[in-house]
Amino acid sequence: MELLVAQNAGFCFGVKKAMDEAIKASNERENVRTLGPIIHNEDAVMQLEKNGVKTLRDINEIQDGQTVIIRSHGIGKDELEKMNNMNIEIIDATCPYVKNIHNIVEKNYKNGYQIVIVGDAVHPEVTGINGWCEKKAIIVNEINDIDDDKFKNKKVCVVAQTTFNSNKWHQLVCEIVKRTKEALIINTICNATEIRQRETMEIAKNVDLMIVVGGKESSNTKKLFEISKQYCKEAIFIENAKELEVEKLRSFNKIGITAGASTPQFIIDEVVTIIKGFEDKRFEKNDIKKEEIKISDEIDYFADFVRLEVGDIITGKVIHVTDKEVYLDISYKSDGIMPADEASNIPINLREHFKEGDVIEVEVIRMNDGEGNVLLSRKELEKEEFFEKLKMYKDEKKPIEVEITKEVKGGYECKFGDLRCFMPISHSGVNEGEAQSILGKKVQANILEIKFEKGNANLILTRRAQVREEKHERARAAIKLIREGQVLNGRVKNIIESGAFVEVGDVDVFIPISEVSWKKISKIEDVLKLNQTIELLIIKVNIEELKVTGSIKRTQATPWENFVSKYSVDDIVEGRIVNMTDFGAFVELEEGVQGLVHISNMSHIRINKPQDVARIGQKVKVKIIGIDTENKKLSLSIKDAKN
Repeated sequence: MELLVAQNAGFCFGVKKAMDEAIKASNERENVRTLGPIIHNEDAVMQLEKNGVKTLRDINEIQDGQTVIIRSHGIGKDELEKMNNMNIEIIDATCPYVKNIHNIVEKNYKNGYQIVIVGDAVHPEVTGINGWCEKKAIIVNEINDIDDDKFKNKKVCVVAQTTFNSNKWHQLVCEIVKRTKEALIINTICNATEIRQRETMEIAKNVDLMIVVGGKESSNTKKLFEISKQYCKEAIFIENAKELEVEKLRSFNKIGITAGASTPQFIIDEVVTIIKGFEDKRFEKNDIKKEEIKISDEIDYFADFVRLEVGDIITGKVIHVTDKEVYLDISYKSDGIMPADEASNIPINLREHFKEGDVIEVEVIRMNDGEGNVLLSRKELEKEEFFEKLKMYKDEKKPIEVEITKEVKGGYECKFGDLRCFMPISHSGVNEGEAQSILGKKVQANILEIKFEKGNANLILTRRAQVREEKHERARAAIKLIREGQVLNGRVKNIIESGAFVEVGDVDVFIPISEVSWKKISKIEDVLKLNQTIELLIIKVNIEELKVTGSIKRTQATPWENFVSKYSVDDIVEGRIVNMTDFGAFVELEEGVQGLVHISNMSHIRINKPQDVARIGQKVKVKIIGIDTENKKLSLSIKDAKN
């Protein structure tokens, strides 16, 4: 006879955690109770009762002073709030996967989604999930449960009981999607459940008899039995070894064994031992030793667990990852937990860095984190690797994220993981008077220098490149909103020989010297001062090169406009001769405004050339005899101004 035993048979992470919590509580406290059977297995529940852990049917049976364990299936929000208001101690052993569903349901229910739970309506996990949406979920277990009227024109959020059959889940979801306006589908079937079901299917395909071991009330065990029957002609469902009819096994050459998530290992071992004792020809098992397994009424859950001490370097298998913690199976009587701040010397995303099934090396830093778990760390183990990363960040000019913790002499103290760093004020990118603006913030910075002292690294940082890039990014967005012809206000930021840069929000606008004033100027500083607020006109925008050109003078009236607003034809004005030609002389009346005195209007006597009666630079009085507004020309007379 050949015997195949599923590698993933027995306790899943959530059930093991709940059992560990119950056993620990029974050893440390009196009057311990579980709200409902801790798991769906009578043998395990009976063993807990021998240790003093009684089972309560509902909240109304809870008494003051008791320690009450919430089982792995979880409970509803109202029940949890009611328990929190009682004079009891609560140990929440809800499976993390189930808690995740609670959070999903509560959030999306508040956002207006109709919650749909794919699962068994009477299963405690499903009733608990329903309690996080005011018990208004639609429960779907079969195709017949999908009523068109319940789903029509609704937006729904669909989740699954963690132990639901994955194939059936896909079938039901397809039917639900057809009937809804909008569907948010979140597959919350536990990974361990999917693996166990898939493994059961593969074994069932290759054996003559499939034996499923577990509690008759266990939903996930029932599903394993359904899968076994689907892929194997002969399948039996037993709670323990006592239900085995050994003589009937003789006709089978190849037998497969699997077990539900709530089946203790000792029950699986008893079944294996009885079959092995009855015929020991060929025995195959991937993860159970081949030595004789003794059947005992006394259960020692911790018999195979290792002994640990603070400082031990061990390996652990990742079994669950959250945003804040990594849970590891370390073959100890309780799980190991590695908080985010102990996972690395630098800030990392735990979900991206660690995956379920990863085997990693960790250090034991505390035997009890306050909740019975072993506290683990990788920081010391990766220190050398960390130092190499720092060098790489510096050499490749790769930015790191640091927190600005406080202002110190000459700059800022920063924090990168556990490292204290220094950023000189000149490298902070902070303008004068804005020193407080980045305190308490997380910013990107580059490593300027690394100093190693007594096994630690001290970093000197700069963020000038980041500030420059951030400004460019803001400028790229802002420049798209600027249009030629706009009149804007800005601050004079810098003055150079050829012009001035004016800060307009996140964009620097260049003002050429020729656009500063209508008057001719030799130095911009004669007209503008640093930090002066001015008005300017946008005359050119180059989005690709992030260049904007502006003008100050064009926001003001032109010399011509000023002149014609003050003077009219027949007015007498004093001016200066600035140029002469054969046909007359040009007289500048105001800066930027000139008029022509025709040779015929220069004197009462006949002259051959303007130089006969005038010279360049001579001041003269002229009479305005004509104003050509369209062409901006003035006709003047010297002789008429003398009348």
